[in-house]
Amino acid sequence: MDKTHTAEFSQTDSIDLVLRTAQDQFVVSPQEETRLWVKNAEGSFERLCNTRVSLRTASLKSGQLVVMETRSKDGTWPSQQTRAGSSATKEEEEFHGQPGICGLTNLGNTCFMNSALQCLSNVPQLTEYFLKNRYLDELNFCNPLGMKGEIAEAYADLVKQAWSGRHRSIVPNVFKTKVGHFASQFLGYQQHDSQELLSFLLDGLHEDLNRVKKKEYVEQCDAAGRPDQEVAVEAWQNHKRRNDSVIVDTFHGLFKSTLVCPDCGNVSVTFDPFCYLSVPLPVSHKRVMEVFFVSMDPRRKPEQHRLVVPKKGKISDLCMALAKHTGVSPERMMVADVFSHRFYKIFQLDESLSTILDRDDIFIYEVSGRSSITENTREDVVIPIYLRERTPARDYNSSYYGLMLFGHPLLVSVPRDRLSWDALYHILLYRLSRYVTRPSSDDEDDGDEKDVEGGKNIPKPGNVAGGSSQDPGPEQAGPSSGVASGSRAPTDSSPGPSHWPQRTRRKHLFTLQTVNSNGTSDRSNFNEDTQAQPYIAIDWDPEMKKRYYDEVEAEGYVKHDCVGYVLKKAPVRLQECIELFTTMETLEKENPWYCPNCKQHQLATKKLDLWTLPETLIIHLKRFSYTKFSREKLDTLVEFPIRDLDFSEFVIKPQDESAPELYKYDLIAVSNHYGGLRDGHYTTFACNKDSGQWHYFDDNSVSPVTENQIESKAAYVLFYQRQDVASRLKTKTQPGQSDPPAPPAYDPISESMDVN
Repeated sequence: MDKTHTAEFSQTDSIDLVLRTAQDQFVVSPQEETRLWVKNAEGSFERLCNTRVSLRTASLKSGQLVVMETRSKDGTWPSQQTRAGSSATKEEEEFHGQPGICGLTNLGNTCFMNSALQCLSNVPQLTEYFLKNRYLDELNFCNPLGMKGEIAEAYADLVKQAWSGRHRSIVPNVFKTKVGHFASQFLGYQQHDSQELLSFLLDGLHEDLNRVKKKEYVEQCDAAGRPDQEVAVEAWQNHKRRNDSVIVDTFHGLFKSTLVCPDCGNVSVTFDPFCYLSVPLPVSHKRVMEVFFVSMDPRRKPEQHRLVVPKKGKISDLCMALAKHTGVSPERMMVADVFSHRFYKIFQLDESLSTILDRDDIFIYEVSGRSSITENTREDVVIPIYLRERTPARDYNSSYYGLMLFGHPLLVSVPRDRLSWDALYHILLYRLSRYVTRPSSDDEDDGDEKDVEGGKNIPKPGNVAGGSSQDPGPEQAGPSSGVASGSRAPTDSSPGPSHWPQRTRRKHLFTLQTVNSNGTSDRSNFNEDTQAQPYIAIDWDPEMKKRYYDEVEAEGYVKHDCVGYVLKKAPVRLQECIELFTTMETLEKENPWYCPNCKQHQLATKKLDLWTLPETLIIHLKRFSYTKFSREKLDTLVEFPIRDLDFSEFVIKPQDESAPELYKYDLIAVSNHYGGLRDGHYTTFACNKDSGQWHYFDDNSVSPVTENQIESKAAYVLFYQRQDVASRLKTKTQPGQSDPPAPPAYDPISESMDVN
């Protein structure tokens, strides 16, 4: 039953006085978490978030109704349950489990958020900070860089529910809404990066809980030859003058950054705070590429090969790797990207392999030997060949038909002295002989007249033909050139496509047609002055294709023994990643450093060193690699210790040898990412601060695991707790050392009070 009391206040009294008066009137312990609502003129209720302001500032008037709300035993607020319109079942109300062992419902591609929240929820000192309501006195509602305390309050609600021990799983929809409100990149239900959300959340919590209410301007000072110890103390003090929160206390450390100008040798030393370490993974300089090799011998099926090539290599490196398997010289190879039955791109030998993605279908064709073009020198022309099928007429006009590409295209070498439609027809018939059967003499007498008449509908010079009954045989070996040079149209001294004889033969299987590079439009006249690549299409009548073209055989291929090869990625130790992080590097052109001595931007050398480390160290493994042409995820296994990760060899600040626990860390949580770049799933391993038991959090599912299950290729973000902090927290929880026990939870009944 609701209760109402009336109290009198001055306009200069604070909202906090109203709250304490309400607690006294309704006999609510100060340890109970309560909040106030005020009923406005429209009849709706608004939160009185900032209890430090006066009644006048909060615009409270005499006679207004103020409602005090008390948090429920399960960590929820009664008003949230009312708005949600859902009531807990009896089984849910009676559930009592281990605090912290609570799943988070996936709202739709929000596993990245759930993973980050579970990791952060299992940082002991941060969770204790919220559970014991220490955050209430530090909420910063006036910070222009903050989120008016809303992110901190939303996160506190989640922590209190998850650690109440009364939920198997909770629905983080309020938190998701708050995050989307203050960070538009997380609006909607697209998949995101758990580390990016974690970075936003840590920054948001810091600003919402920043003890510095008015930030002063602090200028960053260079060492200017002063001792490191002096400069580091000054840098940390300056940082704390603007940033002082539980996030800084828990997660912030200090870098030493050294920049050296390559011209004048000027050395700049600064000390900068950090919230997490983003460490690179040692990257292999090799990559595995799958290709199909198409021999000039028509009897051989295409071969699938798996080749190991330099990651920053060229197309020529790909050809040389294939040559070791096939015995075919790299000079007799042409590389093409085949997509949708056509050549998407035909590569030059000096092009970079980075332009080829792993999902591309790469075909390498054997062609006749190449040579440079000289006068009076015989030369082969490499001609791209497409396969097309005529589709039935769509109306009563029998002259109308469509053409559809099918099968795999070819690159065919044709001797320049045999550039005629007649010779090309027989060369192609030979190249297709593995899956195209030649008609018998009986077949030739059967209905071929209509094929000839049908040929009239193909724009000239597409009437093919075959004037000679003699089979010229395979392509004759001869000098050949690259696509950009010798593979262009023949010069005027040679018979080009527009000059090829147009002899019509009654007996033929298909017709030939010059087309554009897409194979979608006919070119009745070929412009020999443009140096463009000539493309030829083999056009099949549906009936002829059905009778003479074996589709199963055409699609057949064999796997070379190398296809079973897998490039083994040796596991790396986490210490190797940290060492790589502290290795000297040269700045990129996009990010130069302005040298105050040279007065210009320089590509300086930069080295980062660890000066001081935080209580909880977050290590982000940079598994996602982005370049101009490619994006990939590194699935290298990183071996990381569960206990005793020693940073003493990486911290350059003079160390206290009597306290080795200041440099040793134990693992407390891991954010995992399974899958690739386009899709994936995030989960969490976390160690419960009360029981010490590890659990696996997969959205709303939680299950216990052993320590030997934690290390995997999916590990993405690691949370480590410094050993001295763990010892301190254990001491606090021992009998006689813990905080005073909270009184029994008050029954969540809404009380109201008139303000006079």
